[in-house]
Amino acid sequence: MGAKLGGIARRAIGAGRRESASVSAAALGLLLLVGAALGDGISRTAVEVSDGLTWLNDDQRGEVVQVNPSSGKPQTRLQVSGADAQLEIAQSDDKLVVLDRRTGQITVIDLATLLSSGRRQAPPGPSAKVLIAWDMVFVVDRAAGTVHNADPVTLADIGSPWSAGQPLADVVADDDGVLWAVDHGGNLHALEWSDDGLRFLERSNKAVAGAGPRTALVPHERGVTLLGLEGGVVVRDGTGRDLTASTMTFGGEVLAAQTSPTGLAPASVPDAAVVVLVVGDEVVQVDMRQFGCPKPGRPAVFRDRVYVPCSGSGKVVVLDRSGRRGADDVRTPGSGDPALVFDDGKLFINAPGAEAGVIVDADGRTREVVIRSPELPVLDPERSPMPTVPSPPPPRPDPPARDNRGNGQPPQPRGDTPSAAPVTTTTTPSAGVSGGAPGRPAGVTVTQRGNNGTSVVVAVSWSAVPDGGEPITGYTVTATGAFSGGSQETRVAGTSAELVLPCAGSTFCASGKLDVAVAAYNRFGAGDAGTASWTIRPAAGVTTTTTTTRPPVVTTTTTTPPPPVVITTTTTTTTPPPPPPPPPLPSAGAVVISTVGAGAHRYEKKVTTAPPADWASHGGQCQVVNTTLEATAPIPCSGGTVSIAVDVGGNVIVVRAYAASGSGVVESAPRNAFVQEPVENCGGGRICQPRSLPASEDNQLVGGGIGLLATAWLLTLRNRRMRRESGE
Repeated sequence: MGAKLGGIARRAIGAGRRESASVSAAALGLLLLVGAALGDGISRTAVEVSDGLTWLNDDQRGEVVQVNPSSGKPQTRLQVSGADAQLEIAQSDDKLVVLDRRTGQITVIDLATLLSSGRRQAPPGPSAKVLIAWDMVFVVDRAAGTVHNADPVTLADIGSPWSAGQPLADVVADDDGVLWAVDHGGNLHALEWSDDGLRFLERSNKAVAGAGPRTALVPHERGVTLLGLEGGVVVRDGTGRDLTASTMTFGGEVLAAQTSPTGLAPASVPDAAVVVLVVGDEVVQVDMRQFGCPKPGRPAVFRDRVYVPCSGSGKVVVLDRSGRRGADDVRTPGSGDPALVFDDGKLFINAPGAEAGVIVDADGRTREVVIRSPELPVLDPERSPMPTVPSPPPPRPDPPARDNRGNGQPPQPRGDTPSAAPVTTTTTPSAGVSGGAPGRPAGVTVTQRGNNGTSVVVAVSWSAVPDGGEPITGYTVTATGAFSGGSQETRVAGTSAELVLPCAGSTFCASGKLDVAVAAYNRFGAGDAGTASWTIRPAAGVTTTTTTTRPPVVTTTTTTPPPPVVITTTTTTTTPPPPPPPPPLPSAGAVVISTVGAGAHRYEKKVTTAPPADWASHGGQCQVVNTTLEATAPIPCSGGTVSIAVDVGGNVIVVRAYAASGSGVVESAPRNAFVQEPVENCGGGRICQPRSLPASEDNQLVGGGIGLLATAWLLTLRNRRMRRESGE
């Protein structure tokens, strides 16, 4: 790009008289600077909509490693499993979901805190699969033939799962958020999630002759390509360029690309040493043995080339669209089989166990990225969260000085100094005082706040635990029962929490038993848990409170309150003060919005909230507001997901809580959402995004623009001097 613009600049400067040359140079220099500024703005936009970092797995250590492609160095190490794990990663800009196939454990990690927010158990082995689409997490059990919509924070089921009625061969998600599933009977299903019905809706169900248990799917921007190579069939559906074609039959496992453009879908058949390419409306078979690759792995499409990792060969073969060699082989470090990861516009080649991997940039050039860094500390995602910084304690007063008589009394003030009022000072134990884990919370109380038949809302409160010399960091609240997921945990800094327990498809909403445990923790660890139990009421007509503390065990059951007592005597009685009324508004500036994801179209975003306790229990109204457009959408204060209108450019989104009395309002912490303006320049009526220039090209534009402006200025001065000398 820089070379092309440089050529244009040279032609412009070389044409016409000196005066016009200087004007042309100035104009072109200004245009180049503007272009560079716009290019830099696009680059900044790319950073805003993408985290710019990528997670890779280190199976031998049971770790996931966050690497920075710009520096080629690791940023973070997280210990998510034991040694010799079999990790698969699903990642987006705000969440990371890790599946360990060896144990079947699924872990979701909040990338804002690098803490695990939820775990889920899946069957060990090849049956499970995790997909992220449109800020939703889908958990697939291919052996059971089911697809679950899992809460992106807790991984608990949302609504009802979908069942094919038989095992599934493969399930993928296209960029429009449509799930595509093919079962062992050869039926291709298209599924969409319904927020209203909390269930999957089946858009289509097409029988494909020749498809079966080894069929694989390749998702596209819209639609999918089905490769039923055991039956010699290829089908492209839902893309607007549908295709049904036949090909050679191949036995054995089929490893399809995890995503690809519509017109180029590859898959490998390791047992046959073949790569099958669906190019346009043609199917091409490539014998990989001619490239010294007798066992091809799962391929990936990058910049119109097909990268094929070669198991046992320590390299990646690069093919063009015709199946010929498209570039030199990429050698991989270490002895492990290379795996390909596509993220943030770059292709990563990761050989598990190797100290380094390879990055393939947009121009096809390769460079090394360090994966294993022994000096980088390993973090535990199950560690306690960083505590909120409390207000500093009042300074410790100086010890009283002894007088000259040695009687230990503080010196008396001089006669000319007014006596100071007595001062009561509260001190806290110094950091040097030894401490331990906190004690057991007392007065654990469960109150049922709502039951709509699909979820139960309960509030849990307890008494604060004395710090005992070491400040309390927070409290862990764990609820267990026969609701969806079986367990739910939250961590709070105060002495109350609200839990929403999904129970669709179970009897938990009718009469289930709920067990709650509350434990305080500090830097020494967690203390003993105070517990309480609750039997779910099917109707919200009567609110019952059960209080249990152990030891001793005290259970208080409050039913219909007695009639008010009217005191008519003049005898003075002492009654405890009533509890303070709840605050009219929750805390301003709290982090309420958990995710801002894609909506149904470009000018819409889906906003999901996970409010803290004081927001969740707020009695007034809440709404999501795009302050840039002043577009609003009501949302329950306890949390949920709504769609909000957005416009091209930056959008600032907040949640507003209104006082029940209508006399006040507060806003949450804002979240930014950027919408890129479409550019019609891809042919065929398609909308494509403007491509940001690499940093090197930006520098060329900036340098060229400044140089041309300087040249124009010098030429102008020279021309003026020459005119003065010639008497013009």
